[in-house]
Amino acid sequence: MHPLPGTYALIFSAYRKSQLKIGKLGTLQLKPGFYVYIGSAFGPGGLKSRIAHHRKKSVRPHWHIDYLGYFLHLPEIWYTYDPIHREHQWAQTLLRTRGASVPLAGFGSSDCRCKAHLFFQNSRPSIKTFRRKIHTGINHHDRIFLQKFLDKFPLSDNH
Repeated sequence: MHPLPGTYALIFSAYRKSQLKIGKLGTLQLKPGFYVYIGSAFGPGGLKSRIAHHRKKSVRPHWHIDYLGYFLHLPEIWYTYDPIHREHQWAQTLLRTRGASVPLAGFGSSDCRCKAHLFFQNSRPSIKTFRRKIHTGINHHDRIFLQKFLDKFPLSDNH
C-alpha cells in the first residue's frame, strides 16, 4: 500500500455478541457476522498511514471506528487511489446492498449526510459484487484493490 490519498472499506468479522459504547454516539450491539466501515484518507500519509492506524488498538479513540479495534477481526481491506472523495458513494452503494443494514445510525458519518459509514451483513461481503456495483454506477472510478491480512486477530487478543 502506498502513501497516496484514497477511499477504503475495512471488512471486519465478529465472532460473538457484545455491547460497545461508542463515545457520545450510543451503544453498538455487536453480533456475529461482518461489519464494513467506509472511510477516506486524504491527509498526510494517505491510505498507508490511515490503514496502519486502523490496524492498531487505540488507547484514546479519535474516530468512531477506533472503538471497534478490541472486539473485531480485520481480515481484509478494499481501497482505491482514486483522487476523488468516494466514501459517500461507497456508503450509499453498501446501504443499497441486499442483506446490509446500519447497526448504529450516525456511525462514522457525523460530518456528512450519510445515514452511517458502518454496515452489517450476516455473510461475508463480496468484493467482486462491490466492484461491479461501483464500476457500473459511478463514472470514471479508479480500480479497487484488495488487501488480505493473514494474522488471525491483528486487532485484538480478546476473541
